[in-house]
Amino acid sequence: MKQVLSRKWLVAALVCVASVVGVLATSSRAPAQEQGKYVTEATVRLIKLMNAANKQGYALKEDDFSIGGGWLKQSTEKWIPLYTIQLQEGKKYRFLAAGDADAKDVDIEVQDSDGKVVAQDVKTDPEASVDFSPTRTGRYLVRIRLYASDMNQPCACLAVVMTKQ
Repeated sequence: MKQVLSRKWLVAALVCVASVVGVLATSSRAPAQEQGKYVTEATVRLIKLMNAANKQGYALKEDDFSIGGGWLKQSTEKWIPLYTIQLQEGKKYRFLAAGDADAKDVDIEVQDSDGKVVAQDVKTDPEASVDFSPTRTGRYLVRIRLYASDMNQPCACLAVVMTKQ
C-alpha cells in the first residue's frame, strides 16, 4: 500500500512540475521553430504601410534589393544594420519598418557613406516611416532598432525602401 501511495504521489508531483514548466514556457516567446508567426505579424503591419505608400506613388525598385529584417532584441541604443543601397540624387525615397505584435517601438534610420544620419523615424510607434531625397548620389546604410517591446522580448522586425515613381 505504501508503494502505491508513493507512486501516486510521484505521478502527481510530475504532473505538477510538467504543468509549471508548461506555464513558464508559454509565458515567453515561442521556440525558434515557431518564429514564422512573428514574421507574419510584422509582415501584416509592413503591408499596411506599403499599401499606403503605393497610393502616394511609391513602389519597390525593380531588380534591386529593398527588403530586410531580423529577430531583434530590445535596445535603446543598438541599431542593426540591414543593408546598404545606392540612392540617386533628387529622387524621393520612403523607408518603412514594422515589428510584430509584441513590438511597441520600432525605429528606422538612414546614414550616408560618412556615417551621418540623414533621415530617421524615432517616434514611439511599432511602425516607422521616413521620406528622404538625397542631395548626392551614393551608398546609404539602412538601420533599424527595436526600442521597446512587450516584456522586453525579442521581435521580428522588417524594413523596406520604396521609390517615388
